[in-house]
Amino acid sequence: METMKLINKKDLAKSLNVSLSTIDRRLKELPHYKWGNKPQSRVVFVAGEVRDYFDSNYSVNKKRESQ
Repeated sequence: METMKLINKKDLAKSLNVSLSTIDRRLKELPHYKWGNKPQSRVVFVAGEVRDYFDSNYSVNKKRESQ
């Protein structure tokens, strides 16, 4: 069984070289898991899912589809 690498908001912000508030603002569009339903509940990200999200949405080398 493959293990998932979980990262928190602070680690994600550091790896992307952005502020923690940027992660908070973009949380709705990033693939994440929230443990609980309160505003202060823990949020984690699966590293592979975040990488796939950026690869499919923000890749510099992404080819434009022909019209």
